[in-house]
Amino acid sequence: MNIISVGVNHKTAPIEIRERVSLSEVQAKEFLTNLIDDNIALEAMVLSTCNRTELYVVPGMPEVDGKYLKEYLIAFRNAHNEVRPEHFFNRFYCNTARHLFEVASAIDSLILGEGQILGQVKDGYRIAVEVQSAGILLTRLCHTAFSVAKKVKTKTKIMEGAVSVSYAAVELAQKIFSNLSMKKILLIGAGETGELAAKHMFQKNARNIVITNRTLSKAEALAEELGTNQVLPYESYKEHLHEFDIIITAVSIKEYVLTEPELQQSMQKRRLKPVIILDLGLPRNVDPEIGKLKNMFLKDIDDLKHIIDKNLEMRRAELPKVQKIIDEELVGFGQWINTLKVRPTIVDLQSKFIEIKEKELERFRYKVSEEELKRMERLTDRILKKILHHPIKMLKAPVDTADTIPSRVNLVRNIFDLEEQNQRTK
Repeated sequence: MNIISVGVNHKTAPIEIRERVSLSEVQAKEFLTNLIDDNIALEAMVLSTCNRTELYVVPGMPEVDGKYLKEYLIAFRNAHNEVRPEHFFNRFYCNTARHLFEVASAIDSLILGEGQILGQVKDGYRIAVEVQSAGILLTRLCHTAFSVAKKVKTKTKIMEGAVSVSYAAVELAQKIFSNLSMKKILLIGAGETGELAAKHMFQKNARNIVITNRTLSKAEALAEELGTNQVLPYESYKEHLHEFDIIITAVSIKEYVLTEPELQQSMQKRRLKPVIILDLGLPRNVDPEIGKLKNMFLKDIDDLKHIIDKNLEMRRAELPKVQKIIDEELVGFGQWINTLKVRPTIVDLQSKFIEIKEKELERFRYKVSEEELKRMERLTDRILKKILHHPIKMLKAPVDTADTIPSRVNLVRNIFDLEEQNQRTK
């Protein structure tokens, strides 16, 4: 039984192509329902994020292959003019499983080790369950992928270390001031970068966060979202610089928002208590001379980039450990797939011997007592169990190649004449 995966992602297609085939949750449900209703798929799942739209399908007809599924998705999105089959990748059999395991464990992500993808895979599975397009194969595949992701997260460092500027800034602040909950923080600029930095600070238990922004309403909105409700008017925040242990700047202007004389005066009021300034602006928001002041720790984007590069290098070093986990889980998944292929033969084998047992016992039904008949039945059950143990074990044993399975099945079916058994049960 085959599992096919086709899709576009950040490796195979630019963003404008990925946008054309992306599916909302409503669209994904409609698409999956169509696949099942049209008998194109016995099972199907969609994974659609900003960086990928991927299909996982157990075909319902012999003609359903990767090319068929690509064309079906392109037609569903009415994207023939922009999207071509070359924009897609193809995976089959165990390579489909390997791909999903790599996706769930975040080593196939645009940012190596980013943590959101597992939740997105779980959403894809949830949608498939809701429309009843996830059967035994996709259910086992997805739950194995979840297990892989959990092992990768707990047994490797692939998700450790900041790999974004805003998060690297927070990580650096935490290294200098280990307990951020005790520190007072000023955020200058409530744009996207500043907002991310504030939210990362909040996640690290920082609660005393004050926000200032040229548009006051934007600062108030972010403060309300964080639950701090602390803002300063942009015109007067410099009067309060001495109150803060950490200052984060993320403003899109050419002039410095903090100068060396201003911070020198602030440090005198603080009696030289240490201050971290994290300049996330481009161009820089903070006068570089400030970094020369005593107990003033100034870090800009270039400094943070060194941290990011080091963390990415550490994550890449973890890749062999991740692949080892994936390889181990892939073996187990492949063995489980093989048991599905041999299950009909095992059922036929057991049925044949049970039928023989029942016929032979029937001959003694009126010749022995009921108690003796029950003892004979228990004895024959034990004998059958021992006789069938080895052939069933052989059928379930790991194989080197897929070709080994049919040969084993044929051997057992011929030895025990199971084709005749199959005809009688039809």
